[in-house]
Amino acid sequence: MTEYSIHRPRFTGTTRNDWVFPTAQDFDTSDLSAAADRFLVSASGFEEPDSLDDLYLPVVDRRGELSLNALFAARDGPYDADQIPDLDADTRAELDTLIDDLGTEHFEEYQEVVVSDADWAAATGGAPANPTGGVVGDTITAAEASYSSTGATIGLLFLAVATVAVNRLRGRR
Repeated sequence: MTEYSIHRPRFTGTTRNDWVFPTAQDFDTSDLSAAADRFLVSASGFEEPDSLDDLYLPVVDRRGELSLNALFAARDGPYDADQIPDLDADTRAELDTLIDDLGTEHFEEYQEVVVSDADWAAATGGAPANPTGGVVGDTITAAEASYSSTGATIGLLFLAVATVAVNRLRGRR
C-alpha cells in the first residue's frame, strides 16, 4: 500500500472563479516542489516529488489562489480522493478534514454546501450520509454544487432555447 503525504498548501488569496483540472502544461516541471504546493496529496513527498503523476487533488490555481470549485471537486466531485489508488481510510478521513477546514476557513458559502455526517443524520432522521447527492428516502439532495457563472449562463441559455422550442411546437397544433 502506498504511503501518501498530505499537506496544507500555500496560497496568496482565494477565488470563486471557474476551475478546470490542470494539465502538465500548467506547471513548471523544472521546479516540481513549487508545483507540488498546489496539491493536497503526494505519493513521493512535497519537497522533491518524483513526478507530477505522484501529485493528487490540486486546489490552488496557477495564480496561487485557493479555488472554491477545486475544493468541491476534491471533496466529493469528479476529482475526489476516490481517484487516488490504494488510499487507506484513515488518510482519506484526514484528507476530508483538511479539505473541509480549508473550505470553511476561507469561504463562507462552503459550509452551506457541505453537510457534516452529524448534521445529515439529524436532518434525515438518522439516514446514512449521502455526500454525493441524489435521493435518500423521499429527500432529494444537491450533488456536486458549483458556483460557476459560466454554468449558470449555459443553463439559462438552454432553458431559453427549450422554452422557444416548446412554444413553437405548441403553435403548430
